[in-house]
Amino acid sequence: MKNKFHSEIPILYSFRRCPFAIRARSAIYYSKIKVELREVLLKQKPEEMLRISPKGTVPVLKLENTILEESIDIMLWALTISDNEDMLCPYREDKKLLLNIINVFDIEFKFHLDRYKYSTRYTNEKTFESKEIHRDAGIKHLKVIEKMLLKNNSKYLYKNKISILDLALFPLIRQFKIADQKFFDQCNQINLLKFWLSNLINTI
Repeated sequence: MKNKFHSEIPILYSFRRCPFAIRARSAIYYSKIKVELREVLLKQKPEEMLRISPKGTVPVLKLENTILEESIDIMLWALTISDNEDMLCPYREDKKLLLNIINVFDIEFKFHLDRYKYSTRYTNEKTFESKEIHRDAGIKHLKVIEKMLLKNNSKYLYKNKISILDLALFPLIRQFKIADQKFFDQCNQINLLKFWLSNLINTI
């Protein structure tokens, strides 16, 4: 009997700069699973992708018998099949805590990140305060990661090895850095985080 995951090559619809697509690609990279990568233009999304995933956002992973539309689901799929680095260790040991941390960054941090990086898009929105206020709200979240790194006394967020938590968070924090690299580099409240991010960018 053929393994349902390997009877055909999975297709990953992705966008190079999307942080959620980056985290999915990173997990697949470490799993060494072969997929067909299809980079999409967000202004001209392919019909075949919209047919299997009408929400129209990336990443989307097409398997033989199912469609995965959430980046964390794609990460878990890949690392459950092949995890030579034991990246799922925090997921096994404290699934609730892991998913809660990721969820906070996916929702709360991302909310402020968008209004900081793309402030001109949100100036007429009731929830928009100012670019600086949303930036500072983002820093509060980054300081939580700073404390985790200090407590862990490691260049990674969980124990002393790279894990799914690092892969899930670094693309969003990378976007925060890109929004104003000079401010990020000069921010002395997140020195451990800056080293953590640089290490991951250079590793993956």
